[in-house]
Amino acid sequence: MKKVIVSTKENLGYGTLIWVNASNRKVYRSSKSISADTSFHSYDSHFMGMVDKLYKDQEKHPLLFKQMLEKSNRIFGVCLNKRRNTDGSKDMKVLFFRDWDSVQDFAENGFPKLVKAEVKRRKAAKQKWLERGKLFSETKKISQ
Repeated sequence: MKKVIVSTKENLGYGTLIWVNASNRKVYRSSKSISADTSFHSYDSHFMGMVDKLYKDQEKHPLLFKQMLEKSNRIFGVCLNKRRNTDGSKDMKVLFFRDWDSVQDFAENGFPKLVKAEVKRRKAAKQKWLERGKLFSETKKISQ
């Protein structure tokens, strides 16, 4: 498993499955999140582009993808979180796996824990945002 920062115009959700074919270096994504009980052929596929357009770190990632693709005919990735850039693109942390069995194992064991942590993080961020908005509203009322 390798963690890579990927840049794309696509709006990929948390847990979205992406994969790279070794033969033609094309990158595909599914509109579904990963699931432990879903076979690979059950996922829909949407072409995203070529692998060399996907990564930001031009020095490190080409070698990483090359090494992973040499040992497998397809590598799989799971999107974890995203950040919007000023140019409209989105940077995402993606965990890449060498084979489908590793993805299934992650979907069964690791991913549910990450989802719970992400939900907890989002709730805390929303609560903080609400508190800041409430404080701003109160200070605005006092100043008037």
